[in-house]
Amino acid sequence: MRGDFNLNEDAYSDIRTENVMAFDYVKYAVFSREPESDAINHVKGWAEELGITEPVIIGWNFPFLSQEQVNVFHMHGYEAALILKDDMAMNVEEKPEVTHQEEQTYIAIAIRNPMIEPFRIIPNAYEVLMTHMKINKIQQKQDKRVIECFEKEYVKDDIAYMDIYIAVE
Repeated sequence: MRGDFNLNEDAYSDIRTENVMAFDYVKYAVFSREPESDAINHVKGWAEELGITEPVIIGWNFPFLSQEQVNVFHMHGYEAALILKDDMAMNVEEKPEVTHQEEQTYIAIAIRNPMIEPFRIIPNAYEVLMTHMKINKIQQKQDKRVIECFEKEYVKDDIAYMDIYIAVE
């Protein structure tokens, strides 16, 4: 199936189903021309204040912008979230709301070196997952209590990766 998208086969892992355990998180949303780095850097600041040396940060696009913001000002939105360790108190200067997510099943795919061509590789990975869901009649979970889709970047053996997750029924 991935071959149909005319992509570099080495960039993507096989699609997998993963149960993501329950977790607590704090999030920060930004609307700007560079919202990903703005939001991630803000959340990394919280991690520093909390003394977290290896923070787990996830993120997702925030689609609620006007056409004027997108077309005239070339802005878009992004939310980044810091996953909190068990029983961690949010002792930071600004007190963000802590949100809890119950255990949830996701389908996921890993991208190797996603920032080589991020505007091609990342959207195509979402397309691969959505096509897989359609072919296999897997329903996306749409529930305000669940993060419907998110991205998680990490480094393994000196190689950058991004996992993309979509919540499923």
